[in-house]
Amino acid sequence: MFVEDNKVAEPATICGLSAAEIQTLKEEHGELVLVEVSAEGKNHQVIFKEPTFKHLEAITKISKTDEVKAAQAAYINYVVKADEAIEKRDLLKLKAVEALMVRVQNTKATAKNL
Repeated sequence: MFVEDNKVAEPATICGLSAAEIQTLKEEHGELVLVEVSAEGKNHQVIFKEPTFKHLEAITKISKTDEVKAAQAAYINYVVKADEAIEKRDLLKLKAVEALMVRVQNTKATAKNL
């Protein structure tokens, strides 16, 4: 048997980070959101921290005059770790922020009298 046939599979990583490293980021930043962007047949990952009221307020104000600048500000303020491809391409950053904002909008809440 060749050594190559007896390889142990490496554990899956997210943005090149191990589970322990992701846990450390959670402790530092709170809730994290994984966004995957598909481009040219490849999947790329980015980890965002969950938006705060302060950040959402600022992004909302900026978006009233310039949606692209708002997306750029959101990326800068929320990104924790991203694949190299996303870091280098503004289009992928824009799509990642778009997915994050869709997640925020799709979070459901209900209220009832007690």
